Amino acid sequence: MMTVVTRSLLLSASVALASFALPSPALAHPQAPEALPPLPGSVPAPAESKSVGGPSATSPQQLYEHVRRSVVALERNGVPLAIGTVLDGDGRILTSLSGLAGADGADVRYADGTTVRAKIGNGDKTTDLALLVPQSNKWTEGLAASESDPVGAPLRAMLPSHGYPRLGPTEAGVKGRVDARARDGAPLPPMLDVDVKGPLVAGAPLLDGTGSVVAVLVRACKGAPPTPPDTMAWAAWGAAQEAARAAAAACTPVVVGAPVSAIRSFLSKAPPVAVPPAAWIGIRGEHAQTSTVTGVRVVAVAPSGPAQKAGLKADGDVIVAADGRPIDTPEALADAIAKHSPGETVKLLVFGDDKFREVAVVLRAAP
Repeated sequence: MMTVVTRSLLLSASVALASFALPSPALAHPQAPEALPPLPGSVPAPAESKSVGGPSATSPQQLYEHVRRSVVALERNGVPLAIGTVLDGDGRILTSLSGLAGADGADVRYADGTTVRAKIGNGDKTTDLALLVPQSNKWTEGLAASESDPVGAPLRAMLPSHGYPRLGPTEAGVKGRVDARARDGAPLPPMLDVDVKGPLVAGAPLLDGTGSVVAVLVRACKGAPPTPPDTMAWAAWGAAQEAARAAAAACTPVVVGAPVSAIRSFLSKAPPVAVPPAAWIGIRGEHAQTSTVTGVRVVAVAPSGPAQKAGLKADGDVIVAADGRPIDTPEALADAIAKHSPGETVKLLVFGDDKFREVAVVLRAAP
């Protein structure tokens, strides 16, 4: 079997749990300074992260930009569905499961206007939380979890502002805990009773004064389901069970906040396969060093793979650089490929037939 030069992306739930970052902002806001009254509370400079966009915010305006770039709009065929939060340094997106309207994923619109397809990596009907896995793109800028008590504190919710797809902050707060249940009657962990000065859009994050997430808006049912009597005639058992199911199905819809504790519990249960697909070039290579060049000799090319479509040839071509950086081992080439997502292009400098040439390879997910 042909071995392929690639690197699998084994992002674990521990990454998301460590910083609990949230989704990247989805849309540019033309009136950022005016639209955003400074986020309430102090604005300390968070630790510098590996996120796209450079160091974390140090001023109200920089904080706003960081938040804006960490919240995404979720849509299908251009129609808005929900709002999501990108997990910091991770790239996966946290949102409301019911907001996806039964679909297996959504199109993610980032702050720079780009869109990528994302699939559900994990979903929980009880807490109404979903973890979306982008199928391309390396956007990893996101938001961290707040460790403060949100009850009574001034908060902001990221909601549609000045028309979709722009998102902006609006005043919000948490009045306390609320008794709620899932649509199937299952009890929920303690949820937050939210007060938002705007439309309650599924998946929207609630933020504290430092731009950290205190909750995500999810849908639930109000109150606890009625319970059937403990004793009854056997003849009435079937009817009573049906009545109990109907009672549990009856739902008075309510939007609540899923707190950080519920979100962390949900993320800890994400399956290991819920990770972005790795980029694949479709070759087998080995170290090569001659009097002329040092690089990776192409030993085999996968039929109809990215490398073959780009014109790379086995037993003749030597890859000496990728994206302008010298390549001298298969591991170095794998590192270069891993920096890309499926659908992106890696530019190679190749030596073959006694001359150098540039080759642009459009990567895809491994078969």
